[in-house]
Amino acid sequence: MMIGVEQSVLFKKAKLDKAKTAQAVKNFFTEDFGHYLNLANKHLSDISSPTLDPNNVGGHDGRNHQDERIVVNLDAQACVRAVDHALSSCNYSSGIILYLFFIKKMPDTKIAERLGYQSARYYQLKNSACVEFAERLDFWRKKDCASISDLRVFLKS
Repeated sequence: MMIGVEQSVLFKKAKLDKAKTAQAVKNFFTEDFGHYLNLANKHLSDISSPTLDPNNVGGHDGRNHQDERIVVNLDAQACVRAVDHALSSCNYSSGIILYLFFIKKMPDTKIAERLGYQSARYYQLKNSACVEFAERLDFWRKKDCASISDLRVFLKS
């Protein structure tokens, strides 16, 4: 039972800055994720589909650095896989908001309308979804051996 008490203390000391964590997730999808997709030779349409193949290393680019390219490609594929797994493991409302916004590129207003939320409530849910994604990504980036940085931002004590 001592483990549960220690974990509780650990969680109390490591509180997330939810606003900064949500922004880190948004920045990741707008600034970094496209780069991982390109390096992995994948597309947004590959997310949440069975087409992610960890053995696919893409075509030959005419360079003589195939071993380096394979390593970069495999890491990028692990990153894409970790994102796919993290999105898939989010609760339904979080997953659908993130998928429609970041993967399908649907505007916020259309998503809110489609899901039946008022604007203020939708943005609360979207930020909560980003935090949930960051927490779940921490698990999947380790499990999938992906080089993605931790997107969680903690409050300074």
